[in-house]
Amino acid sequence: MGPALHPELLGRRRAGDVGRRRQEEGHQRRHHGAQGHGARYGRRVGRAVGPARRAHARGLTLLEVLIVIALIALLGGTVMLGPGVLASSRVRSAATLIVSGVRLGATRANSTGRPTRLVIDIDERRVLLEEATSSTFVRDKDDAAQGAEASNEIEKLAQEEAARILEGPRAPRARFTPVSALSDPDDPSRGRALGKGVQIARVQTEHDSEPISRGRAYVYFWPGGLTEHAAIHLKREGSSDEGLTVRIQALTGRATIQRGRVDLEPVRFDDDNEGLSEREED
Repeated sequence: MGPALHPELLGRRRAGDVGRRRQEEGHQRRHHGAQGHGARYGRRVGRAVGPARRAHARGLTLLEVLIVIALIALLGGTVMLGPGVLASSRVRSAATLIVSGVRLGATRANSTGRPTRLVIDIDERRVLLEEATSSTFVRDKDDAAQGAEASNEIEKLAQEEAARILEGPRAPRARFTPVSALSDPDDPSRGRALGKGVQIARVQTEHDSEPISRGRAYVYFWPGGLTEHAAIHLKREGSSDEGLTVRIQALTGRATIQRGRVDLEPVRFDDDNEGLSEREED
């Protein structure tokens, strides 16, 4: 009986192996089918989402283009208007520097008891402060001709000696030396530069008969807070605009900045000749 059952057992085992293989193949087919369905669904979703993504990408690119255009326009306007705006700011800074020099000069004259002057170098476009070496200062004035002309050399010498005796002793000419309050650290005698592109058009002071447009101009400060009327006109180099004017009041020693060219107003006396009067600014 044993030999008769052996082939039957072998047949059953083989049939079981075939069944298991078929089940495994079925599982594999179902698994691959699910993957294929997911891939097909992913492709459909990708086709549906792709245009939205591309539209979103195009929107970002357009925004970037608009930003670039705005930056180009801004830079172009800066290049066109930049030099003029920069030069105007330098003129304003130069006027502020002169106002500071006026304040420093008046303060130093009061504190030291010595005359001080603001030197305005029109050609070099610089300003500096100088202080007198003594407390006395006499400005030169043109000598007026008095009497008839001397007939000979001896009479001329006699007239000069008589005039000297009548005038009395003369104060020595005061010498001025630069101060460090408004000077170049490398060279104190040069003062401070007004800045590139700033032109000193002209300077009018109380002791000058005509406006000065070249060389040096001086504004004097005396102990006690007195100074002299002055108008310093600044503008951009090579420009036709009116620029700015720094006005200095004699009695108050105040310096102000005004737009345009402002001429120096003559000093007015009161009717009773008791003192000077200044027109207040609006």
